[in-house]
Amino acid sequence: MRRLLALALLSAIAVPAAAQTGRPAVPPPPPAAQSGIPPEILDDRTLDQVGNMVGALTKAFLDLPVGEVEAAVENRPATREDRRKTVRSVTGTNERELSQDIEQSKGAMKAGGQAMVRALPVIRDALNRAGDEIERATANLPQPGYPRR
Repeated sequence: MRRLLALALLSAIAVPAAAQTGRPAVPPPPPAAQSGIPPEILDDRTLDQVGNMVGALTKAFLDLPVGEVEAAVENRPATREDRRKTVRSVTGTNERELSQDIEQSKGAMKAGGQAMVRALPVIRDALNRAGDEIERATANLPQPGYPRR
C-alpha cells in the first residue's frame, strides 16, 4: 500500500524532474519488450489504424443530433428545426480540416510513444527508490494498535 501511494505521488513529479536542464542526454529508446510496452503500440500500422478509427468516430460524432437536447435544456418543446440540428451544423466543423488534423496528429502519437518508451525505465526506477525511501521513513512511526504504557 505504501509503495502504491509513493508511486502515485512520484508519477506526478517524475516528468518535471526529468525535464530539468543539466542532465545527460537521453539514451536511445530501449526495445519495446524491455520497457514493458507491447511493440504493437509503436507500430506504424497500428497508428494508422487508430487514426482511421478516430476519423470514423469523429464523423459519427459530427452527425449526432443535438437539437432536442438543446430544447430540453432550455425547457421548451423541440421544433422541427431542432430535430435537424447536429454537432456538425451547430459547430460548423469542416470535415476536411478535421481529417488533416488527425493525419498530422499521427506523428505526434508516434513521438509520444517513443518518449514514453524512453522514460518508463527511468520513472520506474525513481518510483521504486522513492517507495523504498518512504518505507524507511515511515518504519518507525507509532502504530495505532501498539499498546501504550
